[in-house]
Amino acid sequence: MVLKACAPEKTAESAAGAQAQVLVRPRLEDGPLNNPWMGWGLWAGPIYFDGSRRTIQQNTTAFGDNAPLFDWVLLDWMWADLEPAEGQFRWDELDEIIDFWKQRGKQICLRPWVTDDPGWNGAPGASQVCPDWVYAAGLKWRAYKGEGGVDKREPDYADPSFQSVFMPRLKNFLAALAERYDKPVNPFAVLGCMGYGQWGEWHTMWSDYHWPDKKTKHEVLAGIVNLYADTFKNMDISISYCFDTFNFGQPLPPEQGRKISFRERVSRDDPRDFMYRQALDVALQRGFLLARHGFIDGLWYTDKKIMQREWTRTALMAEGDWSYLDMKNHRTHGTVDENIDVMLEWHSNYGHFYVDAESYRRLVTEDAARFERGLKAGGLGYRLVLESSAWPEVLAPGCLLVLKQTWENRNAGRCYRRHPLKLYLTDKAGKEAFSETDFSFDQTGWLRGEKQELFSVYHLPKDIPEGSYDLRIAMVDREGRPALKLGIQGKDNENRYLLGTLKIDKKAASA
Repeated sequence: MVLKACAPEKTAESAAGAQAQVLVRPRLEDGPLNNPWMGWGLWAGPIYFDGSRRTIQQNTTAFGDNAPLFDWVLLDWMWADLEPAEGQFRWDELDEIIDFWKQRGKQICLRPWVTDDPGWNGAPGASQVCPDWVYAAGLKWRAYKGEGGVDKREPDYADPSFQSVFMPRLKNFLAALAERYDKPVNPFAVLGCMGYGQWGEWHTMWSDYHWPDKKTKHEVLAGIVNLYADTFKNMDISISYCFDTFNFGQPLPPEQGRKISFRERVSRDDPRDFMYRQALDVALQRGFLLARHGFIDGLWYTDKKIMQREWTRTALMAEGDWSYLDMKNHRTHGTVDENIDVMLEWHSNYGHFYVDAESYRRLVTEDAARFERGLKAGGLGYRLVLESSAWPEVLAPGCLLVLKQTWENRNAGRCYRRHPLKLYLTDKAGKEAFSETDFSFDQTGWLRGEKQELFSVYHLPKDIPEGSYDLRIAMVDREGRPALKLGIQGKDNENRYLLGTLKIDKKAASA
């Protein structure tokens, strides 16, 4: 019986004749939980690290199964591929990959690359990111040497042509993207804010682009941030809070005859000044999520301070500095467990290591248990556990049903999207006799280890038939559908959780 999982108890009536209560303490679910707005990510897209093209098959069926330990898919896509000529868009391959993973229950994280790609680990990367026709329209650019000594170019961000040529065309591209995908109901978990720097990391480490001053840098980057925020109304947007390369103003002189190392200088950086220079202050005001790239060997002082201050207010994403295969083959970037542990210390909701199809096939053979750990208690994102619940044993039609609850989040991050608590009364045949949603219910502020003592009030209809009903609950989405898996047993095939029973009896009104 499912009821055994709930350990129902009946409390004694008080001396004053208070109504008897049913008290349940649900048994815990110990296995991994897949939930939206969190978890491990796969990686797909038309360009690989070395610049070679990837096929639809490599981005879909080549994974071999539905990737049950993964909840979302990161799609890196080049503006030049989506809009090869101004106003002419190609969505077919992107649509096919999105639809494939959507049908398998995955959310999508889309990063539309719009500036440049310096390559990675000696490989040249994409040959064209910002379309050639944007440069042909008059966008000024700067040349630099990318990975492997390959010639690259990037927009000249401080030049007036960035505002007059690049930004209007980026606006049109993002508007087309929003028209196609930014719907009230969509499969997207996150849209990456791209428009400055390399690898989507909001810095120019490879090119060392130099700004005249930090005010100019702030204003230009704030313009990009506001463009994304003004364009996309339904998708969550993330921005990188990776390091700053101090590429503004006059270089600092050597300190007492020695050159200050980059790591030392970053450790002295003022986090608030850093946020201003990078326009992160504007991004957080506009509700952006924070993405930190470079786990675990590229983390610094400033970003850790920002994480410690902001994780209770926004969701955090963690991206491996190296791919899963690099981590395994190089053996110099920490173990899989060490990388996961640091991601958890940083209160990450999302984590990924550029797991493409080849990586995935090796991962499920060698490290499935480690990634499974990231979805168990203490893992990524949230794990919401109902520790106890109580309600009256008998109620009359038309009465209030007051559900007392004690909850706890047992994972490192937060459920940053609100999911109200819906209560169901079903008969023995499973037919729903009553349901109502407590829209005041809000789990977004629940932090690990903090008990949440709550009451939800539901309104029984006056015409509900007498009888014994199963009482179920679910955390629901904006359409009222059960959306979250809880860390307790008793889940039915509709993602509702059976807690116990409630008797409806007209005589209870006079008791």
